Amino acid sequence: MAGLDKILEQIRQESDASVSEKLAEANKTADDIRQKAKEAVKDECAQIEERGKRQAEEALSRAESAAALYKRKAILAEKQRIIAEVFDEALKQLISLPEAEYFDTIIKIALKNALPQEGKIIFSEADKKRIPADFEMRLNAQLHQKSQSTLSVSEETREMDGGFVLSYGGVEQNCSFSALIDAERELMADRVQSVLFG
Repeated sequence: MAGLDKILEQIRQESDASVSEKLAEANKTADDIRQKAKEAVKDECAQIEERGKRQAEEALSRAESAAALYKRKAILAEKQRIIAEVFDEALKQLISLPEAEYFDTIIKIALKNALPQEGKIIFSEADKKRIPADFEMRLNAQLHQKSQSTLSVSEETREMDGGFVLSYGGVEQNCSFSALIDAERELMADRVQSVLFG
């Protein structure tokens, strides 16, 4: 029996040693797996953080670009509004010139636009009623100095906010203040913009 006990004791010791060895190996393997998992998680977290930073920077950059574009558009819209107001104010001032100055301005515009032939000058109903008595004579005197133009005040009238229409046998040239301002708007807009926002 004693021999059997010894054998059993030896088997138990060998078994305990084997179990301890296997357990130590399993613990080491588990520690290695845990360490690798920690490193993998740490790497993945760093990558996620880096991606998050990049995405945040890209989103911020897009937001800044969008804000800058919105600001430029808002500034441009405001400049255009102010320029439109300047043109509207210029038209109002032309229309509301004192009568003598108004018709002197009409003569200056006619001198620039009249063709070297006979024609008619057509006014609005309101302007036709207030034409000075010597207007046609003064206009033609100045036209003759410049060219062989002659303009007579037409009996017809046109709907317009100041200025006139020149008529040469069916061919008309719109010299209303609004048409003249519209024709020069781009060039004038650049000048007005440089004066206002230079």
